[in-house]
Amino acid sequence: MKIAQVVSTFPPYRGGMGNLACSITDQLSLLNFNVTVFTPKRAFSDHDIKSYYRLISCRSLVRFGNAAILPQLAIRLFAYDIVHLHYPFIGSSLATVFPKLIRGDQQKLIIHYHMDLVGIGWKKYFFLFYNKLFLKLVLKLADQIMVTTLDYARESIIAPYLKKHPEKFVEVPNGVDIDFFKPRSKSPSLVRKYGLENKQVILFVGALDSAHYFKGVNYLIKAFELLKREDVKLLIVGEGDLKKVYMDLVESFNLSHKVIFLGYVPDEQLVNYYNLSDIFVLPSIDKSEAFGMVLIEAMACAKPVIATDLAGVRKVVDARVNGRLVKPKNIEALTAQFEYFLENERRRINYGKKGRIKVVNEYSWYEVVKKIVACYEKE
Repeated sequence: MKIAQVVSTFPPYRGGMGNLACSITDQLSLLNFNVTVFTPKRAFSDHDIKSYYRLISCRSLVRFGNAAILPQLAIRLFAYDIVHLHYPFIGSSLATVFPKLIRGDQQKLIIHYHMDLVGIGWKKYFFLFYNKLFLKLVLKLADQIMVTTLDYARESIIAPYLKKHPEKFVEVPNGVDIDFFKPRSKSPSLVRKYGLENKQVILFVGALDSAHYFKGVNYLIKAFELLKREDVKLLIVGEGDLKKVYMDLVESFNLSHKVIFLGYVPDEQLVNYYNLSDIFVLPSIDKSEAFGMVLIEAMACAKPVIATDLAGVRKVVDARVNGRLVKPKNIEALTAQFEYFLENERRRINYGKKGRIKVVNEYSWYEVVKKIVACYEKE
């Protein structure tokens, strides 16, 4: 069985979709599946072999942000038994599904629907046009459509298709390595490095580029400013073209001594930063956030989480059990939830323990990959 994973981004670029595709490929390869990843060529991705699976970096005709036109996929994917497309992939979705159009039942097409294309400004109208032009065809050709939660699918732009063809849909959550992401003591060297002695720490992890505008970092900074506390620091992990914008906002609030931008942190070191924190936050603002993989990584480390009440995300975070939910863009509510955890260490510990239990039971890679393999093998 030859499997092709097609995805618009791939590590070391930090983005949930690419990271998930990488983890799925890792897990399938460990089970001796023959997997090849197709992704647009980037300056840092010029090799084509990744340990036990093949990584093919394709040259693009046109590239804009995470969009890339890769017409060669229409030919190269003919040789595969299963094509697993991580959607959205602007510019290459049609080329990816073209072999299925020709081969029919001889090839299985799996659409991994990660999120709606929402956008702001002119991008909003472009995405509407793109979805009308391509999404219907992609869904029609799919043998199976994976969604991280049916809760998200029911409120997304694919809801009418779900209602019409529920038999095509399967809920496959994101997974986490529970043996790697686990509770550990705070790193003394990191505590000293960032001046965190006698400080409580709020952590955010995510890409800071325009493609991830929806992470809500500006609202996070504004909420942190309302805390007016000297015993708390905010750590922001991530890189991107919006980083300077966020740093300027921090400076305008005179928070530079309390908000630390850590830049890019390699995946193998992230666990140390999760465990450096007391609270993890994901303040996303719209449906572009469909799950929040960083939430389950933080929960695996037994950290209480605060997230926005969005479809999909609210299936990960059980409100008043392992985390707290707030309405998107509600700065005052976000600040209040910070206070809720900052004022009670026992509360933080209890929430964190329950989060760890949920991740072990529902989001371990062992459980997730079983569902993916079942989709591949379904007649």
